[in-house]
Amino acid sequence: MTEKEIDKLAELIADKLIAKQKEYDEQFHIDLQETISDKLGNVRHVSEEELLLAELARLMTLLSSYEKSEQFEKAAVIHGKIKHIEEKLNNL
Repeated sequence: MTEKEIDKLAELIADKLIAKQKEYDEQFHIDLQETISDKLGNVRHVSEEELLLAELARLMTLLSSYEKSEQFEKAAVIHGKIKHIEEKLNNL
C-alpha cells in the first residue's frame, strides 16, 4: 500500500468515525433530556452550561477508553471535540 493510499484510507476512517460520533452525540442529547424529565413527565429546562458539562464528561470518558485501547485516531477526534466544548464553556 502506498503512502497516498494509506492517507486516503485514514481520511475515510476519520470521516466515518466523525459521522458515527455525530449520531452518538444526537442520541446522547435525546437521552439526556429524557433522563431530566421528572416523575410527572415535566421536563426541567437544562442550561447550556449543564449540557456542555455533561457532554464534556461523556467525551472525557470516551477519550480515556480510546487511549487505553490504543485507538489513537478516535482519541484525536474526541480530543478535538473536548477542546471545542472547553472553548464554549470558557465563553459562557
